[in-house]
Amino acid sequence: MQKKVTQNKSKKAPKKGASNVAKKESIFNYDKYIDTNEAPKINKKELEKIKKKKRKEKLKKEKEIRKQEIKEEKERIKNRKKRNPKAIARRKKSLKIIEILFLIVIIISAILLFLLSPIFKINNIEVKGNEYISTNEIISLSMIEKGTNLFKVRKREVINNIKQNAYVESVTINRKILDTIEINVKERKVAFMLEYKGSYAYIDNNGYILEISSEELDGISKLKGYKTLEENINVGEKLGKEDIENLKVVLKILDVAENYEIRQYISSIDIEDSSNYILYLKSENKTVYLGDTTNLDIKILYLQSILEKEKDSSGTLHLNVDFKNKYPYASWN
Repeated sequence: MQKKVTQNKSKKAPKKGASNVAKKESIFNYDKYIDTNEAPKINKKELEKIKKKKRKEKLKKEKEIRKQEIKEEKERIKNRKKRNPKAIARRKKSLKIIEILFLIVIIISAILLFLLSPIFKINNIEVKGNEYISTNEIISLSMIEKGTNLFKVRKREVINNIKQNAYVESVTINRKILDTIEINVKERKVAFMLEYKGSYAYIDNNGYILEISSEELDGISKLKGYKTLEENINVGEKLGKEDIENLKVVLKILDVAENYEIRQYISSIDIEDSSNYILYLKSENKTVYLGDTTNLDIKILYLQSILEKEKDSSGTLHLNVDFKNKYPYASWN
């Protein structure tokens, strides 16, 4: 018994705070520390477990905090909606608009994919309304190629291309069936000829210059005494303003002559003097000084009568008189 007590006393008491360390830290090997009186060594595996556990606890705590924040935010939004019904209505309206726009985009995309599909490739080009210009020339001017998608054809561009020909007054483009495009053309008609540098410039009723040719056309009246400068006589352009005004008078004269069935006799008209238009009747060997358009119907009726009565006479007929004071007269050769 004495020996046991002595042994217990011989043992050194642990330093102050050592017991606390032993309780808190399970990673120290205290037996060895007591025996060797050395500094405690760290058990790395145990330390890693502790760190991992702390990290898990920290992440769990953060997750719970975040979950609580989300819950509180949802609760605030819910309460806000309850307090503001207008905001709810606006939100619903916005969502409805987004749905509609999305649907429209889908529909448009589907339509575009359908229209650009191979079934709409052009295999046929039809041309209508053309008399003077050939079908092949119009197709060539249009620059439309077979195999092109029907809906890739730019109508305005095609129209402008075809209207490069002065004979073309207007053009319409129609898409037909699945693979056919139709070109409708309205042409200008040659109404008069101008003698121009040993050749002839063909013009229509509006004074458009359609063509310059060495060929004289039968049944087409010539205009003499025009004021437009020769350098301005170009295909696709119009006569000068003064000539355009005189042309309107000429059309009026020929319209009345048509009513009295003598239009075909008028081979040329001199428009140099707008107060005294001169008609040349080549087949009848007669020249008519018409004056202006005053009493035009009476003058043309008088001309019709003279042509019937004096068919074999040649010379000049003067209708440019004041009918109130003087009768028309003729100077026959």
